[in-house]
Formats: sequence, C-alpha cells, structure tokens
Amino acid sequence: MATLLVEIGCEELPARACREAEAQLPMLVERELGARPDRVFVGPRRIAAVLLDVAERTPDEWVKGPPEQLAEKAAAGFAKRHGVEVEALVAREGFLGFERPGRPLAEALPEKADAIVRGFAFSKSMRWDDSGLRFSRPVRWTLVKLDGETVVGASSFGHRFAEGAVEIPVAGEYEERLRSARVEPDAEERRRQIVSGLDAIGGWSDPAGVLEEVVYLVESVTVLEGRFDERFLQLPERVVVTAMQSHQRYFPLGGNRFAFVANGGDPDTVRAGNEGVLAGRLDDASFTFERDVASGIERLAERLGGITFFAGAGSFADKSERLRDLVAKLGGGEASLEAARLAKADQASELVREFPDLEGHIGAEYARLAGYPEAVCAAVDEQYLPDSAGGPLPQTEAGKVLAAADKLDTLSVSFSLGHRPTGSRDPYGSRRAAIGLCRLALEGGLVIPRELMPEDVREFVEERLEGLVDVPVEYVRAARASAAPDLASVGRLAQTLYAERETASFGGVYTAYERADRLAGRAADEAAEQLDHSLLREDAERALAEGLAAVSVDGDVRKALESGAKLAPLVERFFDEVLVMDEDPAVRANRLRLLLDVRDTLGRLGDFSQIPR
Repeated sequence: MATLLVEIGCEELPARACREAEAQLPMLVERELGARPDRVFVGPRRIAAVLLDVAERTPDEWVKGPPEQLAEKAAAGFAKRHGVEVEALVAREGFLGFERPGRPLAEALPEKADAIVRGFAFSKSMRWDDSGLRFSRPVRWTLVKLDGETVVGASSFGHRFAEGAVEIPVAGEYEERLRSARVEPDAEERRRQIVSGLDAIGGWSDPAGVLEEVVYLVESVTVLEGRFDERFLQLPERVVVTAMQSHQRYFPLGGNRFAFVANGGDPDTVRAGNEGVLAGRLDDASFTFERDVASGIERLAERLGGITFFAGAGSFADKSERLRDLVAKLGGGEASLEAARLAKADQASELVREFPDLEGHIGAEYARLAGYPEAVCAAVDEQYLPDSAGGPLPQTEAGKVLAAADKLDTLSVSFSLGHRPTGSRDPYGSRRAAIGLCRLALEGGLVIPRELMPEDVREFVEERLEGLVDVPVEYVRAARASAAPDLASVGRLAQTLYAERETASFGGVYTAYERADRLAGRAADEAAEQLDHSLLREDAERALAEGLAAVSVDGDVRKALESGAKLAPLVERFFDEVLVMDEDPAVRANRLRLLLDVRDTLGRLGDFSQIPR
C-alpha cells in the first residue's frame, strides 16, 4: 500500500472557485482512483488531495462485450477492437467479455490525474492555451507523487512572493514541506488562524460574512490592525462598513479602526498600503454622499423617470407608482404609501451607483436628513428584506407592506415579460422574492391576498411555500387548491389538515370528496350547469342535496371538517341506492352536477386527492 498525492497548481483562484473545487475534488478522485481522499487541501494557488493506503496496482476490469446470441456476428470484431483473441472471450450473465488485468498504479496515474483536472466544472471558467482545458484560472503545474516516486511534474511551489519551487520527497510529507515554505494548505487551519488573530485584537465584526471568502484569499495568514481618518466617521456607519467589507474584505473594529488579513509581507508596508486604499474609497464615498445630500431625496425621486427598472418594465418612476398601488391593496397606511413613493429614490444617487449594497439603506438615511418620520425611513430601509432564504424580516409594519409590494411587483412584471427562472438561472431574483413573500406571510403575519398575484406568479410563489410549511408536501398542495384567501391561510390550512388527518371528521370529508370526484370528475363535461331540484327523483339524492345545503366549510377549519363529514354517510347511501348514469340524459346530468357540487363544496377545504391514504 502507498500514499498518493495529487496537486493542481493555479493562478490565484477566486474564493467561489475554491469552494467549488473543495466540493468536487473528493468525487473526482473517487471516480478516477476508486477511493475518496483522506485529506483535501484547497487554497488560492492549489487544489490537492492525499490518499493513504492506496493499492499499487489498478483492479482487474471486466470488459463487457456483445450478447452471447450474437457471438458469431460480433465476437471477432469486439476481440479485434480490444486486442485480444476470440478464444479469450468468456460468457458472463449472458454477455461475452474478458478480464483485463490491472496494471501498476504509477503507469495509470498520468491519465487519471489529467481526467481529474479536466473533470472540474466551475461556474466561471476560462481557456488560456490550445490544450482545450477549461479551468477557473490557468493551471501552472501538476504534481503527482506515489510515495517517493514522482509520476507527474517535478515539484510544488511555496509562497508566491517569498518562496520558489518546493521539493516533496515523499507524498506523506506534503503538508510539512508546504508549511516550511510559508504556505498553510489546510483551509480549516487558515480559518482558525484568522479568527485567532482577530480575537487577539478584539472587538471585530463581520456583518457581510466575508470571513469565508478571506479564508481562500491567503495562503499565509497575517492579521493586522489599521486606522483611517476620523473625519470619515461623519459618514453613515453603514457606508463606512460597506467600503471596508464589500470592496476590501476588512473587519470593522469600531470607531476608526479595522482589521485585515494579509498574505504575508512586511507588516508596516502592508498596513500603510491597506490604509491608503481604504482612505481612497472613503474619500470617494464622502464626496458622493455630500453631493447626494445637497440634491436631497425629493430631487433624487424626480430623476427616477429617466432610469430604467429593467428592459420592458418601465422606469423606476413607473415602479414607484405600481408600489403605491400595491401598498394600498395590501392595506398599508400613510407611512407605507409615502415610503413607496420614496423607496427607489436612491437609485438616482451617486452613492448607490458606487455602492450597490447600500440601496434602500442610503435612501432611508437621505429621508431622515430630509426630516421624514422614522416610520417612513425604516420602511425604505427594510424594503428588500428578507434578502436571503434565512435573512431577517422587516421589523416595522410599514416595512413589511413595502417589502411585500416590491416583491410582488418584481415577480409580476418579470413573469409578464417571460422572465421565469430556468434551471440555475434566475437573473431577477424571482426565487428569492417568492420565498421572501412566503416568509412575510408565514413568519411576519402579513396578509398577502392570493388574488393580487397573476396565476403563474401565484403558482410559482406557492411552490416555494411547499418547502416552508413544516408538514408533508401533499398537505400543502391540497391546501393550495382550497379557497383560502391569502398565503398565510394556505399555510395554516395545510397544518390543520395534517393535524386532523387521523380524526373521524377528516376521514369523512376525505371519503365523501374522493367518491364524488372519482365518478363525477371523469364525466364533468356531461354535468348540468346547475342543480335542478325538480329532477331529484330518489330519496337518497334528495337527502344528499339537503345535506349539502346545510354544510358550511368557511371559517374555522375543524368545524368545517365536522360539518363536511356529515356528507359521508349521505354519499355512501347515494351510491348504494342511486344509478348515476341514468338512461335519461337530464337526470344523469343532474346527478353528476350534484356530485360535482359535493366535490367543489368540500374542495373549498382543499384538493383531498393530493393526500395519499
């Protein structure tokens, strides 16, 4: 048994590509070498795997050929194609074939290592020569070691600026040799060193979550503290923090201090360089902030007519009008309506063009400076929440209403223009908007009428609801077909149906619905448009019609189930005593209508055919 090292050396990989490589490498290694790696090392300049106790020969391989019954026609060609004698072919499970002996692993490794390199599928990749290889960044070296034997390549490489080629005498010494060359190959160890360094400084925060990216930006961890001119503290705190994190991946320390992670180098020189870069960013932010404030939020709002929301969707001024209309339909008050008017004003600001992450928040700051009530400012600030599947919800009622209106408008307009998400593509954030709407309804308590959504949008949104209500999906699908008036009501109905699934009332409704639907649903085209009581000839059908008239399925779901369950014995009697498919076409159509009325009345509680029993 041997230890195997496979290392792919690259130009600096983006953090996203590092995470993709980390997820894909174990599967690629297993596919090509038959075993998952014991250690995986991913950093900005290398992707590597180490396997312990690897067999030094590849396993024998059964090469499957043609079916036995085609031996006369196909055996000779198959044998010739694979370079074996026809007499060497044997039958196994109805097919001819042969056992190809394994070969020394070292002999197979070059092609297997190349297959691993070519097997990566990055979200963004490039070509840089005529080899046909696509990778996130140019591959600069490949090293494959089997114990002490170098199978592919010559050496690894240490820290880009401090070290050169690094000899790896044996595969098992890979980590040790890299660390001696100022490279920490283990991402988890780099994360530990970064956090330890930040903790030693103290008071750090990471509101944008850049730590996970920084882990893959350096190979040699040095955590340093920097400062900026206190005059920049006059800017809104969020502007300063965004300049630090969004552009430079720094960690705020409070006041005019920040921490950053360097990839080695002289600390004083590196600190001075980073302080200069941040000062330049804050200078730009300060200049644009002052110009925006001088214009004022009202003048910014007046410019929205000249800014396109997206192609075919009108301007941001058009969107603002649609938001006001939706806010009114959602029951918003004066604060929500005023917030809707001002919500997109910061799209005309220079600061948002420079710092897109600040949209909404900087508009709220400009509204405060203009003297608008805090309820209006807070709503403007919260309009994009929740901005991720698990992100925070708006905390104000006006903010919830405006956030829902914004998501409803984006979904309705984008779908009307044919921009429904396909596969992994979702350029308008439709999935995020739909999940946000569901969370505003389920968690935020906001009433979002289903009638406000076009049918295709409602279907799309409620498909997301299926994953957010903590009951089996069949119950949510049943509730989606109900008469529930709003999103939250659909969720509550699904939960109640699931909670009541073992009760007699649920069973009665289920049975009555299922029996009525099974027959009448297939013959719905033959049913009368409405029930004619003069054509009810049998006692059983008159009893069912009278019972149906007494059923109430609106209001409390449990009481509705109890009421609907009273139809179960009447439906059973109906099928025992009444011939639905009567020879008289009018009678037959009337009886089908009666059954459809039973199904549709109980169907206000949901489509029970979705629920398996």
